[in-house]
Amino acid sequence: MKPLSAFCLSCSCALAYTSSLFAAEASTDMSVEAPAPQGSGLLPEATEGEASASDPTADSDNALGNEHASAEREAKNAIYLDLLGPGLFYSINYDRILSEDVSARIGLSYLSFGASASDSSGTTSASAEFSYWAVPLTVSYLGIGSETNMLELGGGAVIMNVKGSGVVETDDTSQDAAASATLFAATGMIGYRRQPADGGFVFRIGASPVMTFGAGFLPWGYLSLGAAF
Repeated sequence: MKPLSAFCLSCSCALAYTSSLFAAEASTDMSVEAPAPQGSGLLPEATEGEASASDPTADSDNALGNEHASAEREAKNAIYLDLLGPGLFYSINYDRILSEDVSARIGLSYLSFGASASDSSGTTSASAEFSYWAVPLTVSYLGIGSETNMLELGGGAVIMNVKGSGVVETDDTSQDAAASATLFAATGMIGYRRQPADGGFVFRIGASPVMTFGAGFLPWGYLSLGAAF
């Protein structure tokens, strides 16, 4: 019986020790969750509205938030005509404000014309045709300036295609030739941009040099007229 008595005594001690631990944890939780003392009770407890009204930092945070909300641009889309520019001759462009400081543009330029000539006797005649298209893709940074008037810094790529053909005819023979080439170019932009935050007239002017791979460097510029919406 001695081993059984020792086992029962051990179990009783373990149970008592575990119960004391749970009691200690319960008393600790109660002390943490207990409300803070109210002092003398003579002064009324400040309400949440009064606390926020007496906090000057809350007013400043609200002012900054309202200012940021009012500064958000409403007219994020623009369509404008580029004279010269990355399209070389002209381009029609769609521009989208991606954030308050960044915009992206895609454009299209297309030209096609032909000419013909003949000698006085009419025995020899010549004709030629030329076509050209370009797609400029650029990204601009607009974080310098105000919401309406800003400095524009950007750059991107231009895809170009040039085709040409010619025919020379005489009474006895006819000779023709044709050529086509697709070119890739890099362009940069620095200039002035006017684009109201709530929409309206868009005006851009600046420099946009073009570096065509395999064809050389072209110092160039641009003048844009359009509208934001």
